Amino acid sequence: MYRVLIVDDQYFALIGLQQGVEWDKIGVTEVHLAQNVGQAVECLRQHDVDLLICDIEMPGGSGLDLLAWVEQHSPNTLTIMLTCHADFEYAQTAIQHGAFHYLLKPVDYEQMRKVAEDAIAEASKQKEQRHFEALMQDYRGRWEHQLPLLVERFWQDILSQRASLMPQSLQRSAETYGISLQPGDRFIVVLLGLEKWKENLSARDEAIMEYALRNLAGELILNELEGVVFQDHAGLNLAIVHERREGPSVDHVLMMNNCRRFLSESERLLRCSLSVYMSPSVFLPEIISAYAYVTEREQRNRNLSRQVFTPSYPSSDKSTDPLPAAAPMAMFTEWATILELGEQEELDRRVKTWFRTLQTESWTNESHRQFIHGILFIIHTLLAKKGLSMHESETLRVLADEDNFPKHFGDLQDWAVDCLGAAVQLLKASNQISSTVVAKIRAYIRARLSQEITREELASHVFLNPAYLSRMFKKETGLSLSDAMIQERIQEAKRLLEETEIKITEIAENVGYTSLGSFSNLFKRVVGVTPQHYRARKKSL
Repeated sequence: MYRVLIVDDQYFALIGLQQGVEWDKIGVTEVHLAQNVGQAVECLRQHDVDLLICDIEMPGGSGLDLLAWVEQHSPNTLTIMLTCHADFEYAQTAIQHGAFHYLLKPVDYEQMRKVAEDAIAEASKQKEQRHFEALMQDYRGRWEHQLPLLVERFWQDILSQRASLMPQSLQRSAETYGISLQPGDRFIVVLLGLEKWKENLSARDEAIMEYALRNLAGELILNELEGVVFQDHAGLNLAIVHERREGPSVDHVLMMNNCRRFLSESERLLRCSLSVYMSPSVFLPEIISAYAYVTEREQRNRNLSRQVFTPSYPSSDKSTDPLPAAAPMAMFTEWATILELGEQEELDRRVKTWFRTLQTESWTNESHRQFIHGILFIIHTLLAKKGLSMHESETLRVLADEDNFPKHFGDLQDWAVDCLGAAVQLLKASNQISSTVVAKIRAYIRARLSQEITREELASHVFLNPAYLSRMFKKETGLSLSDAMIQERIQEAKRLLEETEIKITEIAENVGYTSLGSFSNLFKRVVGVTPQHYRARKKSL
């Protein structure tokens, strides 16, 4: 599985390392030997070597010369350097050229096995990373050349209430986009609840990988099923499964298996964790309620990860009427925009003006019900976009309780104004809270620099949904949580390098890095120089 090359001018040292270490126990299947730099270069040209173990002092070319050649011509090969000198300058030079580790001769075989095992693990990790980057490059090409998908736009407009659910209008839109819809067709809304990426992605690469995620969902979740996968106007990734009245019912066991396979493959191929939330099977006029159902379930889930959540209530057997003309389809979009701006007075004025001009003779019980659900939907959609839930406001929680819905038309205006006003207050309070949360997160990281900290641990500390915490923190600081942890660790390392004489290996451990090589490489990437050069430069000032 892995290939090792050992280079030493002393023949018995080569044989000792070849036979004294149980290479097969750490996944090594081939061990090559070379007695000088020339032989080593020839072997490296002929074989993909995962790990190079090389003596520094050799006649006719040193191990450092070979290390420099490897850095340029075989960058995927990790190197362990061997030396008889305890002088740290040798190790420093080796690390600057990218060596994974160095050991003093004579080598203890058990120590060599442990260090080689760590190197093989790192080589495996880097292979996976290269595969991941190749996959990203492939999807980047697809993403850059994709054409607008009209079917996605149709469903985006439906769920954002930019398109009417009135039969005639709906049929015209569907025909425009080449979609066949029949009365009695059912739909299942599936939310792909992305929880976190295991890689630190830029905003552009995150968009590309979400595109890859939707492609994978189309292949696996919709396998043998009719439907579409798309991203809505709020940035949520969704699948809609189309169950035709004249066709066979959706096999829910098949769909569950598809969703589970999708979770597994997403984690393996795209390095992300997510959960899938399924709505009951609904008729088209109920699809907005199904959308609200899955997004609300995601917001209320704070503990469970990588799960498939099936609907907790049964599908409806009776189709509801589409939204009557008396309900403000066009107005809902305007009210949602004003709500997002936080303009409560203007929102109150618009609602009251609409009620004054409403022709009540066309108002029906269905109009009443659909208006209530429309108000709750625009509130829920905006809060979900901000990572919030109606349950975070006591006032909204009470008003959204079905038992407290207004029974009479005369109470409807006050109820709508109260709901929208409570939503504005929740949004304003959330903006004030976010700065406090960021400060708490940074303080928590600083107090535990030497420990491994997970996103879930940070979210638990501030009592937030992990996915929401990540979005909020990045919006507030411009940094991901992992970037913030690196930033705090490097800041502390710089302080210790400037103010103390602590060994660099101890500083690395103090800020959470057990490998000196890994710490030095990260420090140089962030600061621009190695820790040794940084300390020397500060002392010379």
